Amino acid sequence: MQYTDKQDTVLAFMQSVGLKEGEYLIPQVDPSKPNISMKDWEQYFGKPWMFVRYYENRSNGMAMSMVRGFITDWIFGLILLMFLGVIGPVTLKKSFAIHFGLALMMFIMVPYTNHIWYPKADIFASLLDCVVPMLIIALLNAKYWHPISASTEQTL
Repeated sequence: MQYTDKQDTVLAFMQSVGLKEGEYLIPQVDPSKPNISMKDWEQYFGKPWMFVRYYENRSNGMAMSMVRGFITDWIFGLILLMFLGVIGPVTLKKSFAIHFGLALMMFIMVPYTNHIWYPKADIFASLLDCVVPMLIIALLNAKYWHPISASTEQTL
C-alpha cells in the first residue's frame, strides 16, 4: 500500500459526505438504475477509478487478527490432514507436491482472481500466505504424521 500526504484531506472529505462503513467502487453506475448495460459503464472507461474500504473506527486489533488467521490456517491444515490420512503414508516429495498444488489452487481461487479485477500491489504476499503454511504442513505430514516406514518403502 502506498502513503499519501493528502490522507487527512481525503479522510476529512469522506467523513464530510457521510459515507457509511463499507466497500465502494468509484465511479460506477447507480445500481438503482433500471436495465444497466455496458453502454452505461463506457463513460468511465479510460478514466481514474478506485476501490475504497471505509471504516468509521480504526481498531488496534492486529495481534488478535494475526492469531485468528494463524488458528484458521491450522484448522484448515488439520482438516486437510484428515483427508490425507485416507491416502496413507507419503514420501516427502509426494507430500510437498500435494500441498503445493493445494496452495496454488487456494491462491488462484481467491487472491489471484480478486487481483485480476482489482489489482493490488501485495499479490506476492498473498501467494506466500498460501504456500508457506502449506509447505510447513507438508513437511510435518511426511516426517511425523504420515511417514513412510522402512518396511513400507521396501514394498513400494
